[in-house]
Amino acid sequence: MAKNRIFRVSMTVALAVVLSALTIAPAAHAQWFDETYPGFYSLQTPGLLQATAFAGGYVSDKYAVVQEGTQVEQSVTPYIGVFGRATGYQLWIGGGFESPLAPGSGSFPRLNFGRFQGGLDFTLFPGTHLYVSGGHDVADSDAFLVEGDFSSWICLHSQHPLNASFSSMHDFQNGVTSTEFDLQAILLSTEKYMILGGAGGAMYNGGYLTDAQGQGGPDVGFYYRPWQLGVSAQAGYGNAHQYVQISMYKQLSWFE
Repeated sequence: MAKNRIFRVSMTVALAVVLSALTIAPAAHAQWFDETYPGFYSLQTPGLLQATAFAGGYVSDKYAVVQEGTQVEQSVTPYIGVFGRATGYQLWIGGGFESPLAPGSGSFPRLNFGRFQGGLDFTLFPGTHLYVSGGHDVADSDAFLVEGDFSSWICLHSQHPLNASFSSMHDFQNGVTSTEFDLQAILLSTEKYMILGGAGGAMYNGGYLTDAQGQGGPDVGFYYRPWQLGVSAQAGYGNAHQYVQISMYKQLSWFE
C-alpha cells in the first residue's frame, strides 16, 4: 500500500510538472524568440538589394569545369531574403574518370549547360546564413536539383575570425549528392583588404557512384573592400588526382 501511495504521489507530481511545462513553455519560447529575433515579422526598412557576379574554374588531369553566373537577392525582413541565381557551366571530360555531374558522358568531350535556382536566405544569427534553393538545368543537363548553403563567422571579435561553410546539392537526374566544405581564418585584415587561409574540399556520393569520391587541400583567399571583390584559390589531391580551383566574385549593394 505504501508503495502504491508513493507511486500515485510521484505520478501526480510528474503530471503537475508536465502540465506546468506545457503551460510555461510556449510563453518562454515566445519570449526567447522575441529577444533573439526582434522585429522578425516586420519588413526591413530600408530594404537591401544585393547583386553578386561570380566566375571560377577547376582543372585536373581527369576533367575540367569553367563556370560563371550571377545572384540577385532582395531582403524581405531583417532575417529573411529571397534570391535567384543563374549559372553557366562548360564541362570537359578527360579519360579514366567521369565527372559526378555527368554520368555516362565519356564519349562527349565537352558539355555545356545552364542552371537556374531560386530560394530563401535565412539569417540565423549575426554572421550566420543558410541558403535553401531549388532549380533546374537546361541544355546538356536536364536535372532538377535542391541545394543548401551554410556560412557562419565564428569569434567575430577576435584577432583572427574563423569562417566555416558548406554547400550540399542533390541532383535528381543522376542521384549524386555533391558536398563542398571549407574552413578559413582571417590571417591579416586592414582598412582596405583581408587575407584568408585555410583548407577545404568536396565529396560526391550516391547515384551511379559505387563508392564515395572526393578531394581536398589548402586554400587562400583575398578580399579588397573598396571594390567588394574577392578571389580564392585551392589546390589538392583526390579521386581526380591533382587539381587546382580558382574562383572570384564581385558584390554590389543598394539600399532602397
